Amino acid sequence: MQASIQPEFIWSQNRIYAGGAHHLILLVEWRGIAQHEESRRKSRKMVARDIELRIWLEAHVAYCGCYGAGAEMEKGGPLVLKLGKINAGQRKALALELAMDPMPAGIHEALWVQWHYRQPMVERVRELPLSKLSIEYTRHTEVLGTTDSFHVERTLELLKTEQALRETEQTGLAGACPGVLDKLRRQADKLLLLAARSGDLQLAKEAESLYRRLDAEQERRWTGSTSANSPFVLRT
Repeated sequence: MQASIQPEFIWSQNRIYAGGAHHLILLVEWRGIAQHEESRRKSRKMVARDIELRIWLEAHVAYCGCYGAGAEMEKGGPLVLKLGKINAGQRKALALELAMDPMPAGIHEALWVQWHYRQPMVERVRELPLSKLSIEYTRHTEVLGTTDSFHVERTLELLKTEQALRETEQTGLAGACPGVLDKLRRQADKLLLLAARSGDLQLAKEAESLYRRLDAEQERRWTGSTSANSPFVLRT
């Protein structure tokens, strides 16, 4: 039976220097795949739910953080990411930040992954085959000047922006403390710099939209503060 999700894993760098420790980003993308009969009808229905990605790290790899999903480290077990549901044709992404210890030159296994999900039509739990991801360590010093994958960097900054905005959902910008607003403005700065470097119009639009929201909130606070501090004059 055809799988309902199609995953892809992309390292921020495919080769790293063997003589030092590194922080790498692993971008995980997955797409909802319709069954053949549904595909003919161009269905956009849900094709998988209760999606979980389980990750086992090798001894030289440490988990530092996740953007785009919640992650739990089971004691003595894998890192578990609960990813909800996905519709046919839909694409989702998350980014894992990993610390890599120095290793001898060569290709080394970094982690093992397995997807679990439930198919809505038959309520059947499915598992994709366990697979491994490796990383190449090299003694060639030219890799020290290698830049990260633009696609990974771009997606990471968009995920960070979404996460920062989610942190303000309960109170909204009006209830956010100045530190949160400063964090959002720094994130907008990152998006704008990346847009200027790459010419990516979507990044520029995302940055502009965030600046507008922050400027409107700053003006509202300034106006409110000015009104509150105005002297009260009794008219006769």
